Parts: sequence; structure tokens; C-alpha cells
Amino acid sequence: MTTEIARYHAQPGKADELARGLTQAMDVFKRAEGCRSIRLSRSVEDDQLFMYEIEWISVEYHVEVFRKGPLFTEYRGHITGLFVEPVDMMHFETIAH
Repeated sequence: MTTEIARYHAQPGKADELARGLTQAMDVFKRAEGCRSIRLSRSVEDDQLFMYEIEWISVEYHVEVFRKGPLFTEYRGHITGLFVEPVDMMHFETIAH
């Protein structure tokens, strides 16, 4: 299991639009092969900052299957122009519970 952490900083004046777009885009991830779960959070300290936590079966499902497939374009269509590029994204593996 791999957890993707992706942080998005809203363009000035676009935070509420980005929140809506990220929420709508969650349905795209839920249809993606290899996606086990997704959660969206908004920073308490900086209401312009959002974070996805996405559990993938493996990094390969995220990078090779999702990002190279048609659902990636559909997801980006919900948020294009609403956040500062690039997205701050990394993959993590659980090492302890």
C-alpha cells in the first residue's frame, strides 16, 4: 500500500473554487483502478492550502495507470487554473501502526 500526499495552494481569490473542484475530482479518483481511498483536507492555519491523502495499491498504479490514463485529464479538468503549479506531491509507505 502506498499513500500519495498532494498539497495544492490556491491561486489568489480561488480557494473556494479550488475546494469545490478538488471535492468534485474525488469521484474521478474513486473510479481509478488501484485507488483504495481518498481524503481531502484544508489547512487550519492557511485556508488557501489543501491536501489529498490517496491510498493506492502501489506507486505504479498511481504513476503508470492513473497518470498515463484518461482519468488524469478528467481530474485536472476540475482544478486547472485554480492552484499554484506545481502540486507538492510525494509517496509514502507505512512503516508502523
